[in-house]
Amino acid sequence: MKIIIADDEEYVRFELKELLLEIRIDLEITEAVNGSELIDKFKQGNFGAAFVDIKMPGFSGLEAIEKIVSRNLLTEWIILTGYSDFGYAKKAITLGVTEYLLKPVSRNELEDVLQKIDKNLARKSGKLNIDDSSDPNEKTIHLVRSAERIVCERFSEQIGVAQIADELGITPNYLSSLYRKFTNTTFTKHITDIRMVKALELLKRTGMSVKDATELLGYTSSRHFARLFREYYDISPSEYIGKCRK
Repeated sequence: MKIIIADDEEYVRFELKELLLEIRIDLEITEAVNGSELIDKFKQGNFGAAFVDIKMPGFSGLEAIEKIVSRNLLTEWIILTGYSDFGYAKKAITLGVTEYLLKPVSRNELEDVLQKIDKNLARKSGKLNIDDSSDPNEKTIHLVRSAERIVCERFSEQIGVAQIADELGITPNYLSSLYRKFTNTTFTKHITDIRMVKALELLKRTGMSVKDATELLGYTSSRHFARLFREYYDISPSEYIGKCRK
């Protein structure tokens, strides 16, 4: 498997590379020193997995991933950071990142991550080999990314699978089935993921109430929003507001 490590600190790249090769000697590992170089490396070829530091000169890790991922559904993304900021982790979810690891990474963590990468790549590879007379790779990537883009742009509306599928000219069932095949999660959950990420940003704002956030996130019921928020973060929106504004 081809892997790329993107981190501006040489010793981090060295230690991670050594650990990975201790676990799997068959890995082919490439390095990048910043986000721009990571983007350039992907222009030269794809990688099964990419370990990417969030904080790098020029393009950040998340910015680089965002530029690459729209044209690449196969790579498994693993975020590396020394920052335990929850906001970074939730932003990574919207980009389809597989894991979010705090440095220094342990051998046990890497073993678990490699197992997950292998499983996900096998699943994706199998789905891309599905017999479809209309070029499954390009068509599917376009539909999946178009649907995700609509969610990011219009999460504040009362929008769901049916409306988005209609805009893309496909049936809701087809969109749901396609999304699950290529992401191993439901499209409805993806919409909720995006809204919950935005919820954290909104509730930090001075003067923002739970009711205001509910409306801005496209929900009609504050109770429903509060239940989802607690499921995601194990804290109520009101408690989160109190915690952020102390």
